[in-house]
Amino acid sequence: MPFKLNGELKKRVEGVAFTGQLLWQKGWAEKNAGNLSLDVTDLARVKPSQLKAPTFRGHPGYPTPLAGRCFLVTGTGTRYRDIEKEPEQCLCLLRLSEKGIGYHVLWGGRKPGFKPTSELSSHLRMQHSLLQRGGKLKVVLHTHPNELIALTHLAETNSQEALNWALWGMIPEAKLFVPKGVGLVPYRLTGSEALAQATVGVLDQGYKVVLWEKHGALAVGADPGEAFDLVDAMNKAATLYLLCKHAGQNPQGLTREQIEEIGRTYPE
Repeated sequence: MPFKLNGELKKRVEGVAFTGQLLWQKGWAEKNAGNLSLDVTDLARVKPSQLKAPTFRGHPGYPTPLAGRCFLVTGTGTRYRDIEKEPEQCLCLLRLSEKGIGYHVLWGGRKPGFKPTSELSSHLRMQHSLLQRGGKLKVVLHTHPNELIALTHLAETNSQEALNWALWGMIPEAKLFVPKGVGLVPYRLTGSEALAQATVGVLDQGYKVVLWEKHGALAVGADPGEAFDLVDAMNKAATLYLLCKHAGQNPQGLTREQIEEIGRTYPE
């Protein structure tokens, strides 16, 4: 009996598609840039008879606690903007095998030659980090927000401390929505093991937004919309900072005392 999406899983697919449109409209998803994974284990009721599809291999083993878990993931080479019109070509629902060596595709992946995101191994390591944090965070979203990336090209904001004080100082919501701030990962080769390790290390410290120097951002949340909102809030702050610089002025910003007052008044 083939696997069919239930109502809740269909809603998750729609949520991923809607977020993909937002990312495209923002200009944060050029060509096939970015990728996403969403843990839907609690919603995917899989029968043993539905696991007869081949087990695919070709990626490093994943942490043992993830065995048997189910994820919606974007495909290699697919575009965020196409998910809405072609969800079964751009996404797949996969279930990790019990032995930690592969996965079963339960739904989607219909595009010829489809493969899950080339960053699947990294996503699974990050999903493991989220699972260890209690499992309330389900989404790992990677995208390319223009203004946040631009700040990592400026010497004055190319350190985690300077970056966060600059962002928090631009608008109260930056501190309200991302009270811990952004975790900054110095430049690592795209898709490399070094980048994955550094990112997991930052997530393990409790950050929800990670900025990759001169590359992009990654956010985690309970659903795609929440992850998008966190990047959107911080990119708004980055935009305001750069608008002031573009006007030939150094941003005045909120004072440290004002930012700390926000943190005390509205703790996470």
